Amino acid sequence: MDKSRQPNKRVSLAGMHIDRASAVPLHLQIAAHIRGCILRGVFPAGTQFLGSREIARELGCSRTVVLTAWDLLYAEGYLESTPRGSVMVASVATPHAEPPSVASPAAVPAHMSKRWQSLLAFDYETNWPSEFSPGAPDISTFPFKDWSRLLRQTWQNPREQECLDLPPEGHPRLRSEIANFLGSVRGLVCSPEEVVVTSGTSGALDFCSRMILDPGDEVWVEEPGFVEARWALTAAGAKLVPVPVDDKGLVVSEGIRRAPGARLIVVTPSHQYPLGVSIGLERRLELLDWANKNDVWVIEDDYNSEFRHQDSMIASLRSLDREGRVIYFGTFSKIMMPNLRLGYIVANRRFIEGFSKGRARIDVHTSGVGQLALAEFMREGHLLRHLRGMRRAYATRRKALIDAIATLMPDDLTVSAAVTGLHLVALFTEAMRARMSDREAAASLKQAGIHVQPLSQNFLEQPTLQGLVFGYGRLRVEDASPLLARIAACIGSGSRNASSDPAISSRTVRTIKRGRADRGA
Repeated sequence: MDKSRQPNKRVSLAGMHIDRASAVPLHLQIAAHIRGCILRGVFPAGTQFLGSREIARELGCSRTVVLTAWDLLYAEGYLESTPRGSVMVASVATPHAEPPSVASPAAVPAHMSKRWQSLLAFDYETNWPSEFSPGAPDISTFPFKDWSRLLRQTWQNPREQECLDLPPEGHPRLRSEIANFLGSVRGLVCSPEEVVVTSGTSGALDFCSRMILDPGDEVWVEEPGFVEARWALTAAGAKLVPVPVDDKGLVVSEGIRRAPGARLIVVTPSHQYPLGVSIGLERRLELLDWANKNDVWVIEDDYNSEFRHQDSMIASLRSLDREGRVIYFGTFSKIMMPNLRLGYIVANRRFIEGFSKGRARIDVHTSGVGQLALAEFMREGHLLRHLRGMRRAYATRRKALIDAIATLMPDDLTVSAAVTGLHLVALFTEAMRARMSDREAAASLKQAGIHVQPLSQNFLEQPTLQGLVFGYGRLRVEDASPLLARIAACIGSGSRNASSDPAISSRTVRTIKRGRADRGA
């Protein structure tokens, strides 16, 4: 043993965090911590540890736990014994750098396709879950009692056919209920034969992309736009063409200029993500006219359109479609719960036929466990009642968030005028942009325990806007002001001198205290 590499004193594990609520045994947690430190070079070869009794006392566990962890690392070759019986990092355990992030193209194994490498290279922070997660619904008032009753009734004595493979289009009863639902909620007239049950928007887009596109085909995507949609398109080998969005929605003329040979257009016309604007009638007609003349499919993601908080409901793009060019996407994830994984497509019958035949060969169908229960849930009126209640709740939360931003950060943030959905965009003022980028702001807030998505991460090209995307589906009304007060203290224009301004300090403290009192804290 080379004495020159021995440290002067033995190290402890006093700073290690042990999660006693975890299902991972303590000895495996300790072994993982030591192994990670060795690989990162924190514990170089020759490092000696305190005795097992001392480490057990530091960590508040039994000596047996520590010895078991060491035995595992001995067997793996990370540790060895010294002549005096101490435990030391083995000389063969040479440290090396942390493995690169999964999002880095360099980290992708060589055997993966270029399309898959491009997919993993997207830099996107979902911040899930948090009070401000965009699109995250509130499930606290969901009628679970009725839902569980229907699940139980459906599967207590099921018919034999219902336990076998369903049609790839989905159960006929659910397709019929979806058609009725769309007619009453969205004014979209369609027949059950034009409906396909899917496992959600992402899965539907994955299938449609592979059905419509060949590798290298151009696709219009909104700029800024829904990053999750870009993932599915990238995996299908599409060439993404960002088309700017202004206050009237997708700029169709710019899409024609940038990619006149596109094979597919993916839009969120009723509630654009993330800006929240709606495509006006003139542009909708312009889009449909160009798509019809150039044999281009249009996927309409009717994102969060069920939650419109002012005025009347905007008609869907498919309602204007006379040529069967629009493929309409919807989901129950935002109305009910995300892990239900049920959605639907509405399209012309020829498209549905081709979709279903192809799907039957590679995926069969969406899980049938919840389909019959959902059909009964809709037939008995539970879904519509729940939807009406959530509309009122989300409208109240949206107003509370807007009021808090206007009160606490009027010089830093400007709220978009969108009146639909489960999120809003707060654009940076010129003064705010001069101080920091939205990614820097999001990073600072994350360190403070507040997760808000930066608007700029939704751009494919150089961002032209800076701001923060606030979801309010899971936000409690009483938390809006306290959370905004914390955000203002962290990144607001008064954050540097707030403590020296009695008016700002007292107002913030009162707001936070009032919020805590309302929650019974």
